[in-house]
Amino acid sequence: MFGKIFKKAHGLLSLAVLASLATFSFADNINVNGTNRTMNVYAPKNIEKGRPLIIQMHGMNQDAPYQQNAAKWEPIADTARFVVVFPNGQNKAWDIGGDKDINFLKAIINEMYNKYGIDKNRVYVSGFSMGGMMSYHAANKMGDMIAAIAPVSGGGGVNSPKRAMPIMHTHGTSDDVVNYNSTVNTLKGWVSAQKCSSSSKVTKPYPASKPGSAASLEVWSGCKDNVEVRLLTIAGKGHWYSMDEAVSVNTSVEIWNFVKNYSLDGSTLAPAIQVPTDRDSIFNGGFDSTDVAWTLQTHGSAAATGDVKNGKYQLDISAVGTENYQVQLIQHDLHLEKGQWYEVSFDASAGASRTLEVNVEQHVDPWASYLTEKANFELGTESKKYSFQFQMTAATDKDSRLSFNAGASTGTLTLDNVTLKKIAEPSVGLTTALRLSTTAGKYNVYNLAGKRLGFVEIIENDVPNMQKTMKNAGFGKGVYILRDKTRSFMLPVDR
Repeated sequence: MFGKIFKKAHGLLSLAVLASLATFSFADNINVNGTNRTMNVYAPKNIEKGRPLIIQMHGMNQDAPYQQNAAKWEPIADTARFVVVFPNGQNKAWDIGGDKDINFLKAIINEMYNKYGIDKNRVYVSGFSMGGMMSYHAANKMGDMIAAIAPVSGGGGVNSPKRAMPIMHTHGTSDDVVNYNSTVNTLKGWVSAQKCSSSSKVTKPYPASKPGSAASLEVWSGCKDNVEVRLLTIAGKGHWYSMDEAVSVNTSVEIWNFVKNYSLDGSTLAPAIQVPTDRDSIFNGGFDSTDVAWTLQTHGSAAATGDVKNGKYQLDISAVGTENYQVQLIQHDLHLEKGQWYEVSFDASAGASRTLEVNVEQHVDPWASYLTEKANFELGTESKKYSFQFQMTAATDKDSRLSFNAGASTGTLTLDNVTLKKIAEPSVGLTTALRLSTTAGKYNVYNLAGKRLGFVEIIENDVPNMQKTMKNAGFGKGVYILRDKTRSFMLPVDR
């Protein structure tokens, strides 16, 4: 009995718009029914929760690294924001008749959900040669967990599938390992079982905009539960994974442009978050659902984890470093113009009272600070808004960064509503300290020309003690401007 399948229309992805972002690829292993199974995992850096998963399997006598290199999913995954897993078959083969590798695929889905929060309604299975045969086997055995399949150069018959399955099959006419004509006949068995229209639509050449393409596309629509079956034929292609756009198609791009239209629950795939570069403001400073555009770095002996919870970024520091910067939450690609004034603001709290260092600096070695002095804030357990202003006195930098440096103390730290904005040069609007009843707190210190010299913390607000505090902080004889968010005043220091 077929269940439901849902299809949504989306625009096609072109290689011309693929942008390589920061990524993370690694080998992993999981225990499946007492057996250690291995795989290569590829995920865009800081990937959001609720993104799709593609599982792509290698051919017989091949392995995960071979398939990963052949299919080149990385730039597509970076742009469209999804996870790709390349599993290793035991003895470089797949169990296309039993449950051994079906259980492996199920374990992969659960593992990727636990690690990345993938959308279980958008799991897609693909494979080359024997991996393609395993894709059909998965469609028969676990169709309620897979939204679509995309086999390449490997077929498989219909055997009591749990629901109708969207299929995109790719095959070369000169395949001397898995016969093209036999596989097409098998595919037509799925067309019949899924009650698709007996007539198909053929686009030749495919894409139509490329007159010299060796590829053609045959589509059977009107199938049960709104699925579609597609056959992408590449004339003259042998038994390998086509990536030659000059004469045909990029198979991985074609697969993604098909499978992304389907989900198990009818949900629409949210557009991938594109982080603009060369920007003069913070991106995703509100942490609405993800930490995209932010990078957590640890150095030396420091250890920390971070994640978005309830619309805020929560950092948990388990081991301190020898320097504040050894735990850093960073956003780079910030464009700072020479001579321009800026204001940084953010909400912050901590599990216990602590100091947080904030810096604006180069994103490359030697990571020179653009602040006269790094900003330090005393945080409490209640969330408060903090801010500071600075002037960019160095040369214009199109890839500077804002960094929250928290390596000096263990415990939790919460950040939200981070902003960077241009401001006009602060006006003085001064009264003198001799006539001003000010309040204790931290003040930025400027000379009369408006250059920031540092900051001072005022404990007692009478003039003699303020002057003494200035002297103890290293400020010599002269007249200074002290400024916080709400007031400015002049303070003479006689030494």
